[in-house]
Amino acid sequence: MMYFFDHKDRLGAFILLVFSLIYLRSSMDIPLDPFDLEVGFTSRSLPIFLSVSAIFISILLVFFSVYDSEAKPVSDELSHIGWRPMLALILLMAVYVTTFNYLGFVLASALFLQIAFMLLGERRLLLSVCVSLGLILLLWFILTQIFGLYLDSGMLYRELRS
Repeated sequence: MMYFFDHKDRLGAFILLVFSLIYLRSSMDIPLDPFDLEVGFTSRSLPIFLSVSAIFISILLVFFSVYDSEAKPVSDELSHIGWRPMLALILLMAVYVTTFNYLGFVLASALFLQIAFMLLGERRLLLSVCVSLGLILLLWFILTQIFGLYLDSGMLYRELRS
C-alpha cells in the first residue's frame, strides 16, 4: 500500500486544498465599502467563489485519487522534471518584478516573455519576438484603452522623454 502523500494526484490535490483554504481566509480580510454591503456582489464575492470552487474540486480530486490503483509514486514523477528551466524561470520572474518599475509594463513584459521563450527552447527568433510583442501590446491596449487602467511606463521612459 502506498503512503497517502506518495501519490502524485493526491499530493497535488492536497496542495491545492491548502492553498485554497489560505486564499479563502485571506479573501475574508478584503475590506468592504459601506455602500457595497447592500449589493449582492462585493469585492469579496469573486475571491470567495473561486476559493470555495477550488476547495470543492480539490476534495473531489483527493477522493478520486484514493481509488486510482495504477498511480506512480511522487518520487518517480519528480525524477523526470527539468529542474534547470524551472529554476531559471523562477529567477526570471524575480528579475521581472524588480525591473518592472524601471522598464515599465511593455518593455519589461516583452523582455520577460522573450527570455522565457528562449529558456524553454524556442529558437525561432522572429516568431517569439512577434508573439511576445503582439501579446504585450494587445494586453496593453485592452487594459489601458478599453478598461482605462493605468500601467506604468517606467522610469526609463520618463527619463528619455524629459
